[in-house]
Amino acid sequence: MHQWQVVYSSVTGNTRQIAEAMAAAVEVAPESVEEAAVRDGAEIVAVGYWLWRGGPDPKMAAFLPKLHDVDVILFETHAADNRSEHAVTAFARAAYLLGSNCRILGTFECQGQVSAAIRAKHEKMAADDPHAKAGGWKTSIGHPDGEDLAAAAAFARKMEEKRERLDQFAARMAAKQG
Repeated sequence: MHQWQVVYSSVTGNTRQIAEAMAAAVEVAPESVEEAAVRDGAEIVAVGYWLWRGGPDPKMAAFLPKLHDVDVILFETHAADNRSEHAVTAFARAAYLLGSNCRILGTFECQGQVSAAIRAKHEKMAADDPHAKAGGWKTSIGHPDGEDLAAAAAFARKMEEKRERLDQFAARMAAKQG
């Protein structure tokens, strides 16, 4: 197994739950971004964040540029519908913030329930407000659920297998050239 680091930023606990599921699958302890330092020897760093203004939250946005020369997994929680333009764009914004020579191994997203205060705010919005129209916050209620957590764990195991296949391919290519 490769050396993993799982770092997350979470306010409501949604991203922390996903981080815990991924970390358990690869047998490491998750670290909050407030306490994490870039770990020497980490081969795969999974970084999770909640969406803030269409990208990673400020704490994770400050952490991402510190990563260099490592395989990265981006995972995010949000109230938007899964695979929405909002969520996809947020991955691109996170990738843009990464330090030099990082390779994105994969991405994982999950709806996360917004706080009661935010839900109340959305319920009072005018019908033509883009956030009210999107309505993802309504479908996010109850997430992440058991199915989401199982999917996060399975994704982490899949990324470990993917990295192993990439290592094998690189070894075959080096042998051909050597």
